[in-house]
Amino acid sequence: MRRAVWIVVIVMVALAAIPAYRYFRYFGNHVSTDDAYVDGTVALVSSRVAGTVTNVYVQDNWTVKEGDLLLTLDPRDFEVRVDQAQAQLDRAKQSVEELLAQVKAAEAGVSLAGSQFHQAKIDFDRAKSLRDQGVVSSAQYDQASTGLRIASADQALAQHQLAQAKAALGSERADHSRYDRPIVRQAQAALEAAKLDHAYTKITAPFAGIVTHKSVHVGHRVQVGEPLLAVVPLGKLYVTANFKETQLTEVRVGQPAEVEADIYPGYVYHGHVDSISMGTGAAFSLLPPENATGNWVKVVQRVPVKIVFESQPLPDKPLRLGLSVEVAIDLGDRKGTLISSIVQRKFQKNGETMPNETLRTLPMPETDSQQEPGARPSAAPDDQHFLDRLMRR
Repeated sequence: MRRAVWIVVIVMVALAAIPAYRYFRYFGNHVSTDDAYVDGTVALVSSRVAGTVTNVYVQDNWTVKEGDLLLTLDPRDFEVRVDQAQAQLDRAKQSVEELLAQVKAAEAGVSLAGSQFHQAKIDFDRAKSLRDQGVVSSAQYDQASTGLRIASADQALAQHQLAQAKAALGSERADHSRYDRPIVRQAQAALEAAKLDHAYTKITAPFAGIVTHKSVHVGHRVQVGEPLLAVVPLGKLYVTANFKETQLTEVRVGQPAEVEADIYPGYVYHGHVDSISMGTGAAFSLLPPENATGNWVKVVQRVPVKIVFESQPLPDKPLRLGLSVEVAIDLGDRKGTLISSIVQRKFQKNGETMPNETLRTLPMPETDSQQEPGARPSAAPDDQHFLDRLMRR
């Protein structure tokens, strides 16, 4: 009997040794936390002009594509402004025509004054020659001299009027078109601004996502910058995991991570550590701690770690903002950095950073693990997934 009991005990110990060894290896190479949540970019849609809502095309939790019409404002006021700006542009062109005509008139005046001056100069020279010969009287000579001075003044006045007309029209250059003038460009800019304001009466989705927090209805008077609704892009979700500072000793950017959401027990999402925050959660809180006041108690701080997914969630396993998740990071590869972001590298080219908010999905991070980037996550965890959670159960 004793022998049988010993055999059973030895078999049980042998069977327990295997999972115990796996538990030991897991805890030695992984850090995990349940203080983690799904995070992402949320676009608060607002109006760029003030107006009255005439139509609303979406409701809460509706799916929209980039450029889909969300709502419209009453366009009549803006149509009037466009017509007014168009009339001002036409008036500016008319003014240019008037100024061109004034330039032509001034040029004709300069030509006329030049002819009169030329004739006055001939009359003066003739009177001077005849006076020297004693043929004409001094009165006639004085009259010719006065006529020459008047003609010279008229010529100077005509040239001044021509310069004034050209100055009112603008600098004259060979590459100028007829209406390429400051007064016309100003009116054209006003017209474009009016057209832009008119276009802003149609508010569209900035990217594909789900509509939420809709607070606008038909008949509402909205102001510039007033939040009307929010759009959550499903393709840009990530996880913010708040690890204890004592857990981050060996955590590096690029290490693989496993994510399990409470909403889908047993389903594992695969991702990578994208970056580690430069401050603890308490340091960026509304009322950060003042440890120099004297009443100090040491508390283990938590540091946010950003986890990006290797692939988009399956259609039947979508994630939502704020969902509770559990994260486990594999510490096997410790060659990564502590500060830089993997995703940031995808947007840098020739030392410059390219726009990234308009992308439909985040770029997939590089990985040195056996899991291929973009591979479909397993439908259920293996024995090593979240062993600490199993231990708690």
